[in-house]
Order: sequence, then C-alpha cells, then structure tokens
Amino acid sequence: MIRLAVLLAAPALTLAACGEPAPEPASAPAAPADTAVVPGAGAPPAVSPAPASTRVVGLDPEGLRLIDRNSGSTASLPFGQPAEQVLAMVGASRGAPAERGTNAECGAGPLDFASWEDGLTLWFQNGTFAGWATNRQGATLMTGVGVGSSRADLESAHVITVEESTLGTEFAFGGISGLLENGRISNLWAGVSCNFR
Repeated sequence: MIRLAVLLAAPALTLAACGEPAPEPASAPAAPADTAVVPGAGAPPAVSPAPASTRVVGLDPEGLRLIDRNSGSTASLPFGQPAEQVLAMVGASRGAPAERGTNAECGAGPLDFASWEDGLTLWFQNGTFAGWATNRQGATLMTGVGVGSSRADLESAHVITVEESTLGTEFAFGGISGLLENGRISNLWAGVSCNFR
C-alpha cells in the first residue's frame, strides 16, 4: 500500500547535519533494495548553485526544499522533477554521496532510490522524484514536530488519524504519514513509498 507522507521544511529545522543513522525499528518501512519513479509535471525549479555549506535540505509534503542557512530563502523541489536534477541539487548540499539502487518489490512497482547514512531516502519512479522517507532523529516538520517527538506533541500540533497496521502504529495528516514507536515518532514519509505490508 502506498502512503503519502510528510511535511518537513524550515530553515532551522532540516536534515543538514550528517550524524549517526537512527536505528530502523522492526516495523519500519522497508529499506531500499531496487527502485523506479512517478511521472511529474512542471519545469525544473530555477535554483542557482550554492556552496554545500550554506544550503540544507528540508522535507515538505509535496517534495523537498533547499534552504539557505544564511538568508533563510528556500527553493522548492516538488515531486515530479527529473531524478538526476533532484539528486544533483540534494547531493550538493549533503556533503556525502548517496547509496543508489532499485527496489523491484515495492507496491507502487519498481522504485529507484538514493539513501544517505543519516536516514534520508529519496524515491524515484520512471525517472522522476516520487517520494522521500526519513528516520533521522531530530528531523522535524515546520511545526517543530518530527522524528523523536512524543505522540502528545504530535497531537497538539496536528489533527491525526491513527491505525494499527502490519508496520506498527501508523499515523497520517495532511499528506504526511509516519510511525509511532513507544509513544514517539520513529519514521516519516511523503509521496510514493516502499512499505511492505
């Protein structure tokens, strides 16, 4: 089952720092293995190159945002943009290369992926950016709620639906999905995902 997910993007609240990867819970979305991409629309965003040290990646329910730490300005990378363009822009801000591959067993069909050690994974289908997922501790939404936040904090910031699934305790709101483990958010995702149910 494909779940739409998450809304992470704020100048101060991003996935910029590379740290130790957060442990993946047993019920977490499947790790990448083989991959593909969802057709998209729109022209590539006009984003001028910036030094990797000044630009960070923010998560958004409709894709990603590149956030300039110095000015706070953002550039949108919506789902549907060409895969290589998104990878070039995101990769320039990450400071480390991504592991790349394909997961042929996803419910949405084969999905290509790019995954970084800090827990950020981008999904591509048919050559375009289709989704993202993260389990990085401290990765947050614009509301300040994110991986590691309590269920109480989540519910005070968002009206959520919760259900028990084969993945565990799943929640969703506004195009965002995630998992709760021991009363805290363990995973977030948006767009096309590769969760085995």
